[in-house]
Amino acid sequence: MKGLIIKNQNGYFTIAGPEGATALARSRGRTKRKGSILVGDWVEYEQTKDSAPSIVSVYPRINELHRPPIANINQLVLTVAAENPDPSLFMIDKMLVLAEYSRIPGILLCINKADLNPEYAEKLQTLYEKAGYPCIAVSAIQEKGISQLKEALSGPVISFSGPSGVGKSTLLNHILGREQFAHQAVSQHTGRGRNTTRHSELVRLMDSLYVMDTPGYTSLDLDSQVEDGLDYLFRDFRPYLGQCRFNNCRHLKEPGCAVSRAVDEGCIAQSRYASYVSILNEIKNRIIRY
Repeated sequence: MKGLIIKNQNGYFTIAGPEGATALARSRGRTKRKGSILVGDWVEYEQTKDSAPSIVSVYPRINELHRPPIANINQLVLTVAAENPDPSLFMIDKMLVLAEYSRIPGILLCINKADLNPEYAEKLQTLYEKAGYPCIAVSAIQEKGISQLKEALSGPVISFSGPSGVGKSTLLNHILGREQFAHQAVSQHTGRGRNTTRHSELVRLMDSLYVMDTPGYTSLDLDSQVEDGLDYLFRDFRPYLGQCRFNNCRHLKEPGCAVSRAVDEGCIAQSRYASYVSILNEIKNRIIRY
């Protein structure tokens, strides 16, 4: 039978099988020797009347994230707050780059706490829609935009990611209609959110749709090989790639750069270009942090 790994507890895997039925299984034989099985993996497992379920094979992954370790994400809902904590455009851009690099098919930017600063929420939405990303402004507290967000979800595996304290868990509780995920307020001392998610777990939303509240990211790891293709990971750069005077243009200070010209003409936001330059420099130095 084919199933989806929705939880891993010390080598015991909870599998969502046909029609939503779950089974607790362990890997065996060649599958066990090959290495780790991740939440989000699609597996083939056997279950008989006389023996416990066992995983016999793992299907090829379409993508994988390492922090936290999860696989086969069909949609990433990058969640930020309009205020409390204040959003970092640099952080948003780096997480979008990570999603693009990981080949996640669907990327949605969710701007929570829009009620605290409606003007800035609208500004963020305009900025990233122009960059090529669908955006939804919501207020979990006021329950505004929740229906629109729910309609935009596209699975079967959906990951809610973003900094701690932006309200990912609260949003998911509203979507699920129950208190499934713990949440805490933003620290008044540091101005940052406190991470309440300790492990990766998929929770069934409806039919074959599963959502995951991933722990707040503390670092962003990009391989040095990304350096040559970093410009393509910025969606708003793509219309101008291949139009520069030099084939090896890095879009920094080279003459005849189509990307730089697009920035000067307002076709690419200054903040997006600044993030590109900063990420490029950090990759060169092999230091990727936020």
